[in-house]
Amino acid sequence: MSFADVVSALVPEGECFAIDAPEDWSQGRTLYGGMTAALGYEAVKRAHGDLPPLRSAQFTFVGPASGRLRFTSPLLRRGRSSAIFASECVNDDGVVARAVFVCGGARESKIAHDYLPMPKAEAPEACHSFRKEGAAASRGFWNNFETRLAAGGRIMEQSAPRPEFGVWTRFLDAGAADPITALLALADCLPPAAMVHFPQPGPISTMTWTVDVTAPPAKLDAWHLLWASSEHAAHGYSMQAMTLWDNAGRPLAVGRQAVAIFV
Repeated sequence: MSFADVVSALVPEGECFAIDAPEDWSQGRTLYGGMTAALGYEAVKRAHGDLPPLRSAQFTFVGPASGRLRFTSPLLRRGRSSAIFASECVNDDGVVARAVFVCGGARESKIAHDYLPMPKAEAPEACHSFRKEGAAASRGFWNNFETRLAAGGRIMEQSAPRPEFGVWTRFLDAGAADPITALLALADCLPPAAMVHFPQPGPISTMTWTVDVTAPPAKLDAWHLLWASSEHAAHGYSMQAMTLWDNAGRPLAVGRQAVAIFV
């Protein structure tokens, strides 16, 4: 199914919106974080109608997102141009994730600058696949994306100068999904950059993710360049920075993640 088809399965249930965790968007025993984030935003949007564009979101991933997932989204504050919502996802075992979404309308301003230039990168058609795809890949969320390594290292490439990579990525089929909902899913589709320096395979778990939306996209069905760089890792935790550009070089979102690593 397309990404939009999966999101459309989110339905009202009492005072919340609910969905059975889609297995084809899983990562091990949980949904990958981007899908949980996207469903949380979609629940907010459906519960509160027309909203200003999403400007920032903060996520804490508490437990495995599996089984029947229920999303609540109370309004925290609404101003003249902005609105702030909480979001909580629970299943039968308890809290799965918590989030805050900050939406804000555009305002006239004398301040405008952009110090987020897209790195030079070959066209995606000239780059090799970043990970196994199609029949060569195991079942899970990864099979819903195409990826091409444009710069940096691959997973477990310890000789790489830094644990970072730039990857062209796109949905195989986004469908008619809301562009912001799709952005949240796309922006988290890569493994943590610290895995470039992993000496062996091992589990990871994203704990927190902050996303600031710099330019709400009109659609999200083309190639986008996602850059991730682990800036510090010690004691079983990695802190990384992330940026997403469209194929015209416009920055769409920047983010930070704290990741637990078990290697």
